[in-house]
Amino acid sequence: MDTDLDVLFDQLNNSLFMGSLPTYRVRRRKPQNGEHGFINDAARIIWICSSPDVRQTLLHEMCHIGTVGHGRLFRAKLRRLAQRGETWAQAERVYYLRAELSMKAGGWIALWEFARDFKGGLSSIVSG
Repeated sequence: MDTDLDVLFDQLNNSLFMGSLPTYRVRRRKPQNGEHGFINDAARIIWICSSPDVRQTLLHEMCHIGTVGHGRLFRAKLRRLAQRGETWAQAERVYYLRAELSMKAGGWIALWEFARDFKGGLSSIVSG
């Protein structure tokens, strides 16, 4: 059993999340597709794969509790970690914010191009 990881989860929950997270078991597994860790909310298990920094990976996965993906709520948890001295969390928060903004910008550009093409197509249909 990975009782050392369960103890670490409890310590981090108490010190950085003020004990607000529900209890999850933390287990090790072999990485797949380059992952460092992932969370199974239904089973309340956090899986830690080979990682250069188990503590940081565990904190990242703990930020996923109660959130979906790397959106606003996830990034807010990273911001709170950064404010509590986890300096890596600020850089990670900015990384995910930039990724989201890039995706949204790409979506707006695609929508604009679609509207531009549709308008040109519509006017040619109407005038023809």
